[in-house]
Amino acid sequence: MINIDNKAFEHMLVDKYKINQDPELAEVLIKEYSSHKIKNTTPSTSLESWISERSILATKNRHDTAHIFGLLGTGSRPGIEPTYICMNSFCWESILSGIDIRTAYKNTALFFQTDQEIVRIGFERKNHDFGERELCRVGLDLSIVINMTELTQNEIKVASDILNEDIHEQMIKNLKHHRAKYNT
Repeated sequence: MINIDNKAFEHMLVDKYKINQDPELAEVLIKEYSSHKIKNTTPSTSLESWISERSILATKNRHDTAHIFGLLGTGSRPGIEPTYICMNSFCWESILSGIDIRTAYKNTALFFQTDQEIVRIGFERKNHDFGERELCRVGLDLSIVINMTELTQNEIKVASDILNEDIHEQMIKNLKHHRAKYNT
């Protein structure tokens, strides 16, 4: 699915973001890059650069991840959702390293100086429209992006089991949606 047209598309998205730093577009860039790491493909150089700059900063200061990746500001997700995404990203990092979910909740709560129940709610929260765990999935994408590593088949299985959906299916839906929305 990744070809020259898609690389040009990614380049256009990065250019569009440079002109208007829109949180929704930042999330699109995160999902686009994450898809490369799930499929073991190579992103465009502009997307790779955009992600790399932010990933370096985010690994040094995880508390500012939402700000670093441009997920805050006018047009951002409402209320606590950007915080949930960042906490979910941290949770995913623990889970994909082999830590059980309860311990991941505990470690995340300690790191973000909050209650474990808040972390659990953010990780397990379902989208009221479709019953999907959208914030959890975006947290997975953000975790992949911050670490800039490809997922192993075992990590893909773990993520799919936790999300109760094939992560490839949602990835394809996201990519199609991005192209339909921004390819004008």
